[in-house]
Amino acid sequence: MLLCLALGGALASCDMEQEIEVKLPKLPPQLVVECYLVNNEPMKLALSESAGYFDAPEAIIVKGATVTITKNNEAPVVLRDTVLVDQENQKVYTHYNRRRVRTAPGDVFKLLITDTQGRRLTGTTTVLPPVPIDSVGWKFNSKPEQSQEAYLLVRWQDDAASKNFYRLLVHKADTSGIDSQLDAEVDDQLRNGKKITYTTTYRFQRNDTLTIKLFHLDESYYEFISSIEDARRANGNPFAQPVTIKSTVAGGFGVFTHLNFQTKEVIIK
Repeated sequence: MLLCLALGGALASCDMEQEIEVKLPKLPPQLVVECYLVNNEPMKLALSESAGYFDAPEAIIVKGATVTITKNNEAPVVLRDTVLVDQENQKVYTHYNRRRVRTAPGDVFKLLITDTQGRRLTGTTTVLPPVPIDSVGWKFNSKPEQSQEAYLLVRWQDDAASKNFYRLLVHKADTSGIDSQLDAEVDDQLRNGKKITYTTTYRFQRNDTLTIKLFHLDESYYEFISSIEDARRANGNPFAQPVTIKSTVAGGFGVFTHLNFQTKEVIIK
């Protein structure tokens, strides 16, 4: 017993804390792009470059880059340096062309960016067919009417002929898309060829006006947004596994994709 006490006292007197300095390698900045093609909207994208882990959190705009988007075998469309601020979605775009996106399922778009430092970024996206929303429903809980909340059900048909990925967004009429009441990624791994029903928790009030958007995604964009969500959950958690953002482009970081979605508006009654 005396020996155990002596050992315990010796351990208690030791300094068990030790600072460890982790030296991160200095990597050259890479191109970072965010570009979403939307039917009947002009072509626009945000181009910047990556920064070090401990650098100030700011977007470094790339000057003098050549940006083109090519549809199928048509002539490339050049996006010019033009700073645009999208207040509604809280985004800033650096390159723009007023030509509106016109698509049909199967169309292939290619992105090419080169800059004065010799960097080259490429991306490819294929237009998928839209997936209609079959039905939308809701049900209130059994609380008194003045404090009742409803859950939402959204149903659509999956195509058995292909592997499919979806994103379901719901926001209220008085909020923007960045303040979504629901943002869920769904695949058909266990529901291939079946009706898919997504059910929320009780979160909606009587007379809420909801805008529901069902996106049909390609696999690379699905992995991109899933990895961003995983990284967000892991941020600041010392027990979480490190997460790498899965870009949809080559030669840099970011996303280039076509957004194909169906919209339905309902009022919770």
